[in-house]
Amino acid sequence: MKPFFALLFGLAAIAAGASKQQAEAFFQKYEFKKSLAEWTELYRKFPNKWEYAKQVANLQLLLEGRPKAVETVRNFPSQQETEISKQIMELSEVFLSEEAQSHYLQALSKTNLNEWNASLSPIKQASALESDNLKILFLKYEIEKHLDLYDQAYETLKAIQKIDSFSIKTKERLAESHIYHGRFSEAESLLETIDRESLSSRGKLALGVSLWELGKKEKAESLIIEVSHLRKPELSHHPVTLWMLYRIASEESEDSQKSQDAKMALKVFLKSSGDEERLLIDGWDPYRLTDHRVALAR
Repeated sequence: MKPFFALLFGLAAIAAGASKQQAEAFFQKYEFKKSLAEWTELYRKFPNKWEYAKQVANLQLLLEGRPKAVETVRNFPSQQETEISKQIMELSEVFLSEEAQSHYLQALSKTNLNEWNASLSPIKQASALESDNLKILFLKYEIEKHLDLYDQAYETLKAIQKIDSFSIKTKERLAESHIYHGRFSEAESLLETIDRESLSSRGKLALGVSLWELGKKEKAESLIIEVSHLRKPELSHHPVTLWMLYRIASEESEDSQKSQDAKMALKVFLKSSGDEERLLIDGWDPYRLTDHRVALAR
């Protein structure tokens, strides 16, 4: 039986090779519809071939629009999420309209000149033309965040995550926005979709805060303590970490030693947060530390 199956696989490989050459030939002659038909048939016969899925998606982007192309990549059955995310990013950063690209570049040039208010109108125009272009959406998010338009930035970030649902970085940033808006359960649910080994230190901090707010204090404390022991002072000594250490110490302040620990933690937090710039993470204050500092300083 083995020689028979070997023959079948050999014939299948030859057929695939011939079809692949035909698909590439059609593409070279700018016969994109015929090329797409060939690649689609190849992908149907060999659904686990990542190369074929990408070729189909690239041609769908050209002929059928971005949603169809992204759907093909997202539904690929057996590929690492990082690779799928990378391919979705590539498909979603292509400009399909010269007008959208022009508005985007105008907005970008304004941000480079620190003219953030002037950048808002052109990026909105670009987004109206290509609402699923990640390059546009990421710039729109940064502009809205810089202008303290946090509700709008929140919606933009949700749109980004909807397009590229595999990006760990986007999940972590959206979780921070959930926290800012008091949606701790949503933040926890989103961060729990990331395996613990892949979760960044910043993601662990966000998860720790969310768990604490939801009353899951033992799990929260473990994460916060882990972050506080990092050799990354930008996180281990960030005011949000110090604020959480104060909250942990306050919970355990039944004896005099714990009470002293809480007082010391509060003192360190207030001192570290005296400079408002230190409260910021990526240019904004997702944990509302400014409000907490004012309340605790009274």
